[in-house]
Formats: sequence, structure tokens, C-alpha cells
Amino acid sequence: LLPVDCQQDIQNRLQKRKIKIDSEHEKKKRKEEEEEEETSNSKGKCFTTAEKEKEMLNIQCNKFWEIKDNLRNNLTKREMEKLLLHNGQQITRKFEITNHLADCIMFGPLEPCPACEQGQLFFSSRFNSYLCGGNISAWTVCKYSTQKPGRKKFTIPELLSDNNYLKCLPKDGEHSERFFSSRRPLVRNLLKGINFFIQPDLHDVKKNIEKLGGTIVAQLTSKVMLAIFSEASLHSESYSNFVLKMSEKRIACVSESFVDQLQSIPLHDALAKCKINSWDADSIEVKRDQIGYSSLEKTTPGSSKRKKFGQESDHGKVIIKGGGAVHACSGLHEIAHVYQQNGKTYDVVLNAVDVDSGRNSYYKLQILKHDHLDQFWVSRAWGRIGTTIGSHLLESFDTALEAIEFFCEMYLEKTGNDWNSEKFVKHSNKFYPVKIEYFTKIRSPPKIRPGSKSALPKAVKELMKLIFNVQAFKHTMLEFSVDMNKMPLGNLATDQIQRAFNILSQVKEILKMDNNQLSEMERLIKITDYSNQFYTLIPHNFGIEPPTLLNTEDLLKIKWDLLENLKEIHVAHKILHCDTGDEDPMDPLSKRSAKYKRIVKYAQNTHALTHDKYTLQIENIFSVDRSGEFERYAEFKKLHNRMLLWHGSRLSNFVGIISQGLRIAPPESLISGHMFGKGIYFADMVSKSANYCNATTEDPYGLLLLCEVALGDMHELTEPEFLTKLPRGKHSVKGLGMNVPNPAEVEIIDDGVVVPLGKAVQSNIRESSLQYNEYVIYNVKQMNIKYLVKMKFQFK
Repeated sequence: LLPVDCQQDIQNRLQKRKIKIDSEHEKKKRKEEEEEEETSNSKGKCFTTAEKEKEMLNIQCNKFWEIKDNLRNNLTKREMEKLLLHNGQQITRKFEITNHLADCIMFGPLEPCPACEQGQLFFSSRFNSYLCGGNISAWTVCKYSTQKPGRKKFTIPELLSDNNYLKCLPKDGEHSERFFSSRRPLVRNLLKGINFFIQPDLHDVKKNIEKLGGTIVAQLTSKVMLAIFSEASLHSESYSNFVLKMSEKRIACVSESFVDQLQSIPLHDALAKCKINSWDADSIEVKRDQIGYSSLEKTTPGSSKRKKFGQESDHGKVIIKGGGAVHACSGLHEIAHVYQQNGKTYDVVLNAVDVDSGRNSYYKLQILKHDHLDQFWVSRAWGRIGTTIGSHLLESFDTALEAIEFFCEMYLEKTGNDWNSEKFVKHSNKFYPVKIEYFTKIRSPPKIRPGSKSALPKAVKELMKLIFNVQAFKHTMLEFSVDMNKMPLGNLATDQIQRAFNILSQVKEILKMDNNQLSEMERLIKITDYSNQFYTLIPHNFGIEPPTLLNTEDLLKIKWDLLENLKEIHVAHKILHCDTGDEDPMDPLSKRSAKYKRIVKYAQNTHALTHDKYTLQIENIFSVDRSGEFERYAEFKKLHNRMLLWHGSRLSNFVGIISQGLRIAPPESLISGHMFGKGIYFADMVSKSANYCNATTEDPYGLLLLCEVALGDMHELTEPEFLTKLPRGKHSVKGLGMNVPNPAEVEIIDDGVVVPLGKAVQSNIRESSLQYNEYVIYNVKQMNIKYLVKMKFQFK
């Protein structure tokens, strides 16, 4: 132990140090309080306590209302408008004039929106921010918001300088800076239309949900869209039955902090942040769609009853009468037709898409006339594309003039355009017409004329049915999420498809730009605008999900592929409904012929081992003689190294291929699969080409071409190389595969054409990114379609 005097000395020193530390702590605390007070009194800063924030907001609110009262008492509406215009403010319906003028006087007139460069900013108490009331374009609303808008000095025009109230305003141009609440105000009826089941003892949560318009359901039934429980209760044994029911019914569950979160973040974000269910659950939108919208009241002819949610399957029924498809929801397809007058068809499909808000709406409008009587109806149908959400109205009229007047009035209201105007101008927040060409003369495959080459063979008739299969066209479009209810048995106009191509090309250029050329905000705004345009021109079925932003190259390629298929289907429909009088270019080969047997052997031997999900069965082979193609090929017929090679494609493409030949994608094309640039690709393994037929177990038929290809000197590659021009002296590209048809088993036919029909063997190529050979030509004149092979895919 230390001596007593030493112990006393240490205690004295510790006491002095404690006093010093306490003193320094007090000084630090006092300094922090002073800084906090200074921060609270400074302009535009967030407050550290709710009491101080509330006090300052009350002061600001009282001053604001004082200005508003003075404006109402001392100025007319016209004078207030003059003040706003003088200070560079636009007069719009987005805000109440007195509110906006008071904002300008107290905080300073607002500069134009920096995003769209022309929109008027205005304060929104709902979002606790300044929003833009302008548009990026006629297709896209500007979504800019800020709590720090640009301001300028408020000035008074000479004409109002004698106004007693305005004279009292500060002349130095000093303005206050707006204080913002740290909590977002809850929107009245924010939760309207949502059915909640809430943990029985969460009484305060129930009250708050009801205040926000939500509906409380007493039992945990399938009507519940969202459940609220404390996280601890989900792990409690006493609530296990609730958890089981929610899991079975796929009901999402959020924590009791959900309402508190709504005060600072949007509903969608609050749902994501407070989610506590570990099981798979449906979204509120899906639940809403599942309950209450399937049993619907039927609309009778001549009535104007509203049908809140029509069934999609009914809308999909198409009856072409008159100049277009009679709305199935009208119930009049048996007694009425689409009305036409002076060459005009009173029928239109309108679309409106907004990627930001998730809007994907249609509006259909048409005049129907009784088949035998002078009776008229205007049929209207609207809703969300690809869902059962929608409504329709049918209204009757005694004369055509009355029906036309009402039709034109509705068209003007929805589009902002006069029906009789020759040029359509897109207006913001308005619908846009989708140009659809209906085929009123429906026929199946082209008629087989007596005396024609294919008048006798049944095989050709069956092939025509396969190629011109309308259901197959629809299936192709559904794969791309295209809404076939907006294009039943018809086509989007070719100019509309071309505009969609141009939009994708514009987006491609935007994605190429770096941040020095385009900021991320500018890029997003432009891509959003083009996305809205694209989906408006080409109706897509997204269900209840928002439209997808076209912001990746992969997605652009998918959409480009879609447009190419639309073009092919357009060609098919033209041939289906326009008898060109051309001779049939195909004849079936005899199954006993040497040519038939050689092709069967070629297909059997070159089915790759890795393509083992299906086998191929040849049902028929047709010789093909496309008009003018042999003559076009003549200049390359003498080129060395000619081979008979496979080419596969979707069924929906074959009408275009037979009528127009194989084509090379244009330079601006975004279609994927161009390993060696944009050309026509061939294979010597049948299954490599068969994979491009996109056959399924439901649609197991596919078509393959066998083409004579003049390859000449080949530029051989083992790795992808996107070529825009062949090296000097080369006529084609060969991608070297590691597995090839046995070179020792080739057959030579027709003046030196090589048929590589040997069984697959390993090549002498040890390292290559290709399993099998690929052949590419970049001039359409280097190939001649010789045979078309009808295959049945037998999936394992």
C-alpha cells in the first residue's frame, strides 16, 4: 500500500482533473447548444427538434396567409395574373393563382424548370417540394422536383405601382427562404381501395389506416390485400395460424411502422421498406385485380350502362364488319357494323403510355350502324392494356349526324385533335391513335387455282396452311408481349412500324454517348421520352406492371427483333388478302427420289449431339424456284467453293422469305446474333439451324431452307469479330467449329456443289468459341434457295 500522504496527493490531483474535465465538458455542451440554436435560426436548414421545426413552420405559415389575405383584399384576379406574368411566371391550372403569387412575393419568383427548360415550377404541399408543370415533349410529362428552386427578385410593373398594398412590400429585393417540414404530409385517401387485416391489438395503427382511407377487414380472407403485424408477433406461436393463412393466400405483410414511413417516403417505397413476410406474396395491384372485378354486368344494346371491368377474353373476340372490328363489349356484332361515310371509317384505337407513372392505357371509339335499320350507336371502351381493368359505354342515337357529332367531340377531348384534320398533332397528356389496317376480306391460305402447279399436291396445301397460320402469327407477337387485342387480324401501318424503328435507333445513339456528352439526368429524360413514344406506337401487354424503360442494348435488340417480325407478318397478311396471281414457287419432291433421300440423310447425320432436347422428323420437302433469284445468282454460279447449307427461321418469317428472299439486316439493325457482322448465316449441322425455328411442344412444326451458297475464298475465324467489310480477296466468312460433318463423306452434286452430309466428327481446330461451323455471306446474290424442308420437332 501507498503511504497516506501519497494517497491524499493522488486524490487531490484526480479531483482537480475531474473538475477540469467537467469544465471542458460544460464548455463543449454549451457550444453545441449555441451552434444548434444558430442552426435552427439560419435559413432553409432542417431542425433538430420537432418543437422548433413546428414553431418556425407556424411563423412561416402565418406570414404566408397574411400575404394571401392582403392579395385577396387589395388586388383583382386580373391584377394578380399581371403580376405573375410580369415576373416571368406562367398561368397554368397546376396551381391556384393566389398561392403562387404569395410564394413569389415571400420567397421570390421561380426560374423555369432546368430539366425541360420551359416548364413552370410550383409548390406542392402533397410532395413537400416544387414540381414542374411542363413537359419534356408532347409524349412525356416533366417529373422534375426540388426543394431548392432557382429564384429571382420580385418586381412590380409600373401599372400597379400605385397599389397601396404593393407599395408596402420591401423594395430591396430580399426574400425569405422557404422552410420545409422534415416529414412528408400524408395524403388524404392515400390508402383508399386497399383492404387491410391488422393485428388485433394494434389499435392506433387501425385508426391511422382508416384516416388514410384504408378499409379494415375483420377476417383474414382472400379479400385482404395487405396485412400489418409487428415483426415479433410473426415469430410468436400464438399467431402461427395467421402466418399460415397469409402464406396460403399469398398476402403480403408489413410491420406496424408502415404508417410512420408513409410520412417520409412514397407508398411503394414504404411497402418495400416495411415488408416482413418471408413467403411469396402478390402485390396490392394483383390482389385488387383478383377480387371484385370478374363478375360484371352485361351491357345491352341501346343502353348506356357502364361496365367497370370488362373481361380481356371478350375484348379479344374480333368480328370484322363494315370498315373495322366491332367492339365485342358492345354486344352488337350480330346486328350492326362499323359505320363509314364519304370514305371515312368512324373507328379508332387510341393509346397513352407513361413509363414514370406506369400508365399503359387504351381508349377505343367507334360508330356502329344497324345492318338493316337507321339506328346508330357510339361504342366506347377504355382501360389498362392487358388487364381486366377497364370500362365501356354504349350510347344510342337516332341519326348519323348526332352519332358523328358525339364521336368527334369524344375524339377531340381525348386527343386534342379535330377528327377531320388531315394532320395529327400529339398533345401532352392526350391519347395518340394507333394506325391499324383491318383486312375485311379474310381468307385462309392463298386459294389453289385449277391448273396451277400446286393445284394437285395436298402437301403444298398443308404447307400453305402452316405458313399462313394466323394463330402462329399471334403466338409470335405474344412472345414479345405485344397486345394482340389492339391489332386483331390486322397490322400496324408500315409507317408506324418504321417510326418505331427510328425511335430505337435514336435510343441506341443515346446509350452510346458518354457522360461528357450527356448527363445521366438528360439521358434518363430522353430515354423515358422515347420509351413512351415506342410503347404508344406499338401496344404492349405489361399486365399491371409499369412499362419497361428502353435503357439497355439487350432490350433494344429484343424490340428490334419484334419490329422485324411485325414486318414479316405484314407481308404475310398482304399475300393472304391480295391475290397476286403469281405462280406457286414450290413443288413437293417425291419421297422416292434421290434428292429427297439425300436431304433426309443430310438431316439425320448432322443432328448435333449437344442439341439433344428434340429429334427432327422430315414430313415433306419442296423444291423452291423464286422468281428472279436464279438469274440474280448467275454471276456467282461460277465462283468456286459452293455448298448446300441449312438456314432456319421463325414460321412467321417464311411468307416474307418465300416472297422476297433472304435479306441482310440494314446497318442500323440491332438484332442480336451477329457474331460476324450483319449478313446471311448458314450452317452445315441441321440442328444448329433448327434452333432458330423457335418450335415448341405446343407448336412443334418448323421450316428449314437448304440453299446453294457461293462461298469462294473464306475468311476463317475462331472468335467473334463484328465485320462491316470483308478483307480484300475474301468472299465470305467461316466460323470454325470444333465439331464438323465428316469431310470424307461429302457428296458432290450439280456442277460441283458440295453437300456436307457426313456424320459429325471432331475437327482439327483445338481452340474455338464455336462448337459448330457457321458460314456468312454479305451479298444476297451469293445464295439461291433450293429446297424448303418441313420438320416436326419431337421434344423429349
